[in-house]
Amino acid sequence: MAQADTKTQILDTAEALLQDRGFNAFSYNHIAQPLGVKNAAIHYHFPTKTDLGVALIERCRARFQQYTELLEAGEASPVLKFEAYLTLPWRYLRDGGKVCPLGALEVEFNTLPEEMRLEVIALDQQMRAWLAIALEEGREQELLHFEGSAEERAILIAAALQGALQIARVAGNSAFNTCVRHLKQELGLAN
Repeated sequence: MAQADTKTQILDTAEALLQDRGFNAFSYNHIAQPLGVKNAAIHYHFPTKTDLGVALIERCRARFQQYTELLEAGEASPVLKFEAYLTLPWRYLRDGGKVCPLGALEVEFNTLPEEMRLEVIALDQQMRAWLAIALEEGREQELLHFEGSAEERAILIAAALQGALQIARVAGNSAFNTCVRHLKQELGLAN
């Protein structure tokens, strides 16, 4: 296994564990076993668990940036941007009822090391800021309808989706679908 491949596999495994158990509920051993490597191989790439956590969040930020840049390059409409935002948690739900990495980290925020908390804040702000811009564009073009600021609406939407992912673990996918249907209706989108 090449070093780059090992590093990617470590990050992939750690992200799956984060989304399933939470950051504090897994160790390097939980990563090493399925990969068939020793803990030392993980420490080689990520000397501390904080280093691993920061790398996970940076990777999430980079992926979100790439995702939104593709939408912008394709000149997606504000409605399509909103739909694309909804697609992100839906993917986690389809992938074994996982929660979004940001949601998992927000639950554990007070127990995370400072370096990770700063990255969580940056990811949260990045995602909500992009959504707020898309919402405001939609309102300006009279495609989306809502009261209050776009930033406040972005908080409401992000919170609803995070909560819906959590509830869907217990109540099933229909609970998530209900939340999405109501979010769309509140913005004036027929469903």
